[in-house]
Amino acid sequence: MSKRVKNEQWTVDEAKSKIGNKEISKPQFQRKKKWDILPTNGTKPNKKAYIQFLFDTENSVHAITFGEDTTSQNIRKFQNIDGNNRINAIIHFTDKPFEIFPEHLKDLFDFLKELHLSPEDNKTLENIFCELSYSEIINFKYNHYFINKGYDELYLRIKSYRDEFEKIIEEIQTKLKINGVRDFQSHVKINVNIFEGYSIDELCKIFEDINKYNSSLTPTELLACKLVKVQEFEIKDKLFETELKTHIKAYYVSKADGEVLVCYNCETDYKINAYDFTVGFQNQCHSLYPNFIDKTDASDGTSLNFKLWKASFGSYTADTFNTENVNKFIDNIKYSCKLFNETIESIFDDKINDKLFNKSCKGSINRLKKNNTFLILSSIIGYKKKNKPENIIKCELRKCLLYHFMVHDLNSSDFKDNLKNDDSLWHAGGGTLIDNKAVDYLKNPEYISNKLTKLLFDKLLSQLFNENNNPCERKLGNGNKENKRRPLKLFQKILMFYYYKEKMPCCLLNNEFSIEHICPNSSEWDGGLDKDRTGNLIPILSKINSTRQNKHIDDYLKTPEGKQFFEFLKDIIPQRPLYNRIVSHEKNPVIINIELYNNMCAENEEKYKQNFIDCIFKK
Repeated sequence: MSKRVKNEQWTVDEAKSKIGNKEISKPQFQRKKKWDILPTNGTKPNKKAYIQFLFDTENSVHAITFGEDTTSQNIRKFQNIDGNNRINAIIHFTDKPFEIFPEHLKDLFDFLKELHLSPEDNKTLENIFCELSYSEIINFKYNHYFINKGYDELYLRIKSYRDEFEKIIEEIQTKLKINGVRDFQSHVKINVNIFEGYSIDELCKIFEDINKYNSSLTPTELLACKLVKVQEFEIKDKLFETELKTHIKAYYVSKADGEVLVCYNCETDYKINAYDFTVGFQNQCHSLYPNFIDKTDASDGTSLNFKLWKASFGSYTADTFNTENVNKFIDNIKYSCKLFNETIESIFDDKINDKLFNKSCKGSINRLKKNNTFLILSSIIGYKKKNKPENIIKCELRKCLLYHFMVHDLNSSDFKDNLKNDDSLWHAGGGTLIDNKAVDYLKNPEYISNKLTKLLFDKLLSQLFNENNNPCERKLGNGNKENKRRPLKLFQKILMFYYYKEKMPCCLLNNEFSIEHICPNSSEWDGGLDKDRTGNLIPILSKINSTRQNKHIDDYLKTPEGKQFFEFLKDIIPQRPLYNRIVSHEKNPVIINIELYNNMCAENEEKYKQNFIDCIFKK
């Protein structure tokens, strides 16, 4: 068949009929619908605005584009090249008009409330009208509908209100007609461009050309049409390939969810193309490492694996997707994800983190954005190319991640702006800037942590202590005591986590722990101090903690278990003479020497800080 482009006009009824007969399908490269049903802001496209436009113009104006293929039975079949959101909007409106214009039912619902029906009848009637299609509401006949649909008993209960009902329904029908008189489905015209005699590769190119300068189309969505026919590579690991195909299939099932057109469904034995390989592999990694690998979302910029591919091989062109590069990429991504995950596990060991902080530390991984992960994985791949030992790589990543998380805890914008300049994961922008940074990390992986020194961590932690020290003025006996504990910041949890991990023997790791105040939480004082200072907090066995309450610190030493445990904490627990000069327990605990209290806290904070720095810089 010779190539030609035909221009046709279909009514909404004709388009709806073709879709219902499965004559129109959505090709593999076509993006998933993304319009909201109702307006969310002034600029974002939505179904309601488009349907209102069709009401106003009675014409789609801009054409919807199809590729046409005539089957051996001489049946015309169409593939939607452009206009998927508009098609979904039209069919949504004809199937569920009141999801597009819910306000048209307001008068009816108000009327139902005045009838004083039972709650069950009222709800049934509301649901009936909400679910009516365009044809059903336009052709609605009061008695016929309820009886034909099996609502005989309900009809008998509302039969006497027929005249009032029909008047309101007629008003709704008028609102749903063009200018109050013409049927939407038979009068609105859809302009259609039909590309006849074009191959799937040519249709891909047409899709790309139509959308190349469309700002709403993301780079990943454009890559779908560029790479859909790039298949000249072989995956060596067949077990991996089989697993990959399950994730690719799931991707297309998800992509088809809620679409009105027949969607592409890959078969198990099909040959993988470059696009499916890249997105399927990322989704496979997400299933293993959901903490830091997102599922591919083609609507959100360039997906992580595409960014990594371009950084590794320079472009997304077909010639880069050869057998050598594909298998090298599989090996590098598997390695980098595994090593990154092991680093996270080493920072936030579940056995300790779950007991001390109820898994909250590991939740900080969610602070990492796609570009942060992009830089980290690029650095690991760079280290791998240089045959760097894994323990060294993990050590450098640990420093980089902990610095990044702690800078995030800063309140002072001046300090944060200054210190984040040494944060290798921080970036002022995306696009080419971040891509170039990733290429640098592939070549020079040491950039991920080479600015981080003991002195820099010392400066950062000192500032965090200063910001977090929040003295509260009180006077004894005036009843203004507030015992509620201030939530711990992440940097405090990290410091205690590392202190605990360094000081505690393995035999105590499986116990339940809590955070305790050295000077009791219920203490009173006269003057200004912060009872929740980091230096006044210690990790302690929960069963020991519950025995002390607000008593003297020596109360912990009354049991052999408590005495043994406190041997491991003795460098931050004040000796009895010093403690007695800080806190009085004559009645309720009272901090009697604020200067000594602050000195104790400052010394303990220094110990927490130095212990942490020594740990992360340990060779």
